[in-house]
Amino acid sequence: MHAASTDAAAFTAWRSALVVELAGDPLLARLTASAGHSALFAPWLNPVSRVGFALETIIAKGAGHGIDVAAAAGRALEAAAASPSSAAWGESHTVLPLHALSDFPGAGAAAPAVPATALSGDTSCVLCTESLPGVTDASFRGPVARYVWDLSDRSKSRWIVPFGASGQADDPNFLSQLPLWAAGELLPVVTDWDQLTKETP
Repeated sequence: MHAASTDAAAFTAWRSALVVELAGDPLLARLTASAGHSALFAPWLNPVSRVGFALETIIAKGAGHGIDVAAAAGRALEAAAASPSSAAWGESHTVLPLHALSDFPGAGAAAPAVPATALSGDTSCVLCTESLPGVTDASFRGPVARYVWDLSDRSKSRWIVPFGASGQADDPNFLSQLPLWAAGELLPVVTDWDQLTKETP
């Protein structure tokens, strides 16, 4: 699922079409009514997203409950083939920054605009950057930090965070690590007191 892969994009186009087909099955269609809550809760409340999360289980067991998975897969393939694209996975699989207080104006510091950042990876794979098949390819969830600790030589340890080490949206380094995080790269963990300086609020 490399960001530059057109095969990954083609696969996810079919997968999204399959999720939409399955969500429209008469046995599941009544669940598609909007819950009326914030987009922050869509991964948990949006019925199409729930079908996407349960896709492997529905494929494996749906037929036993009266869902014609094979027919849905065929229709999804036809739908995806009818709109072929040469786009790469990273063109649609980008960072989707959601904030818990986004529905409450004035609550917390305003974060700077996060640039469209292409992401490799997918749900449950290396560089896990989860999206909502059938809803959006943009990634709403990923690792908030990656660490590699070298227990024999602490100076060789590495780490990375997507939105700044301070945790403050107005920090000048809020986005400085984002490109490296998106690329799966790491930075040295500096613990030597001679290289650290105290910051004052």
